[in-house]
Amino acid sequence: MKVTFVYPDFFEYADGSYFPEARMHLGVAMMSAQLKAAGHEVDLIHPVKPTAREEFVAELETRAPDVVAFSATTMMYPKAKRYAQWTKESNPATVTICGGVHAMLDPSDIVPGTEHIDYALRGECDHVVVEFVDALGSGDPTAVDNVWARRGDDVVRNPVRDLIEDLDSLPFADRDLFDDANLCEDQRERGTVMASRGCPYNCTYCSNHIQRLQYDNKKKYVRFRSVDHVLAELVHLKQQTPSMRFVRFDDDILTWDEDWFGEFCARYPVEVGLPFVCNAFVNLLDERIIEMFAAAGCELMAMGIESGNPWLRGKILHRHMTNDDIVRVYRTCRDHGIKTVSTNMVAMPHESVDMILDTVKVNARAEPDTVQVSVFYPFPNTHMYDVCVDEGYLTDGHRDSFFCDSVLKLPYYDEAEVKAARENVHLLTSLYARAYRLPGPVAEVTVRGLDSLFLSERMPRKLRMAALDRLLAHERSRGPLEFVKY
Repeated sequence: MKVTFVYPDFFEYADGSYFPEARMHLGVAMMSAQLKAAGHEVDLIHPVKPTAREEFVAELETRAPDVVAFSATTMMYPKAKRYAQWTKESNPATVTICGGVHAMLDPSDIVPGTEHIDYALRGECDHVVVEFVDALGSGDPTAVDNVWARRGDDVVRNPVRDLIEDLDSLPFADRDLFDDANLCEDQRERGTVMASRGCPYNCTYCSNHIQRLQYDNKKKYVRFRSVDHVLAELVHLKQQTPSMRFVRFDDDILTWDEDWFGEFCARYPVEVGLPFVCNAFVNLLDERIIEMFAAAGCELMAMGIESGNPWLRGKILHRHMTNDDIVRVYRTCRDHGIKTVSTNMVAMPHESVDMILDTVKVNARAEPDTVQVSVFYPFPNTHMYDVCVDEGYLTDGHRDSFFCDSVLKLPYYDEAEVKAARENVHLLTSLYARAYRLPGPVAEVTVRGLDSLFLSERMPRKLRMAALDRLLAHERSRGPLEFVKY
């Protein structure tokens, strides 16, 4: 059969502008490899900018697929719905399916919630998608595990199959599925891989804790490919892609399995030898591990701070680390020549202006090379989503991106101090960082002075905000802050 994947990959903003994410999707590429191995024909429509109905339908007519398969996060799902409607209106006989994270978090939004999508495929679908497409031609696809489908007025809700424990049994991603010319520029010079699947932590804003609970073998949620398998793929990728300058590991945590990590660090610089970037978790890093990363060729780590307020970070987000640990790890990375990116959130439930300043201050002390600030988004059925429902914060708003306005109705969201802190985290981090570099007593006085622009009850708000505006304007005039691509 002919399968056309559709992977919407751009952000649209309220003012009509857009931003192309334009990245390779490893999950889609791996499913493509398996479908091709099973004898099916596969191609991809990869929208990286707004697409008119006529253009999309013409593309479908050229490809003439039997199945159109969407992969979508919750934020991208409205685009998948739009494309599915155009697909069905142009050719009602085309089978439409949707998988991805949204199918795990909120499957009923897909089936029965979206009339133009016939099936939701949940969980790890590496093998399932092949069985499903085979069954379309010769059997009953509603009998396949992971599938949700309409059957008259009822819905078939099949259980999620066990996690794939032997990741080495899976093929390398079909990278040829993606057109290099359609990818963002920095994507063309990096080789993106994953050495593992799953995250062991229970951060309340993330989808991992909900996805893990849906598998019977949930204790195997964190799994690693063998070092042999990972390095073989990288060597192959390096040979096939002469322009590749570095490797990006998209794993949540590379250091979870200490034996695996030790073998990887010993062999990677010898067998691959390219610089690499990765994600990391502060709690799992000490100087010895950071030294191993540096010796192996790591040139950048991205680590989540999320909030600098210990109560909000620990009790609400379930990220259990101290501010001193955060600062120590970031400084140790810098000492060993590894650049860092901190990821942070604002506009969270229970967050007040002093908590935003706590986030600014821990970043100012840690001094990452890049401070990334996103706006909290409530993913369906996560613990933080439930908090938003219980507290009455949830609206029916939708955003494509973490870098837009909040979809929540928060008590203090529009207060002048909160707005100023939330919208200027980068500039404030730079200001506070210079304050912390001053001699001890002078630093303390300067930090308290900066705090007073947000927190003082003695100084009139109008006067405080005017002084803050002048200070931020001066900071902005110093030039753009560095942003490290990763």
